[in-house]
Amino acid sequence: MVEISKSINDKIMRICEKGFPYEVCGVLIGTKNNNKYIIKDFYDCENLNKARAADRYELNPKDYMQGEKIAKDLGLSIIGIYHSHPSHPAIASETDKLYAWPEMAYMIYSIYENKFKNLITWEIDEIKDEFIEIETKIYE
Repeated sequence: MVEISKSINDKIMRICEKGFPYEVCGVLIGTKNNNKYIIKDFYDCENLNKARAADRYELNPKDYMQGEKIAKDLGLSIIGIYHSHPSHPAIASETDKLYAWPEMAYMIYSIYENKFKNLITWEIDEIKDEFIEIETKIYE
């Protein structure tokens, strides 16, 4: 399960809408206890994949390192990645799976015509080599 405040989720959603028609991406900062990801903050990252920005993302390593610094300063860790799927469902793709790391939450925001449609969170199952949908709890 992923727990995220409505405030943080709304901020990420707005970033994803603003980035339409391109994929946007960033890191999720928080804690992970057993199978529970608790998101406390995030850091948006530049998508370096300019050639296929409409359907691919590549986190800028400098931004990732800045996200790590922010997490460390807060006594937290990077526990996941968010990215948008412009004009596409929030279903994790084969490309998403190819680059997925274990023990990380992958929040995918589906955006159509600059408007949020839905959110699905995924986690990679290394043994089955597939993404598993995990529950997302948005709280006030």
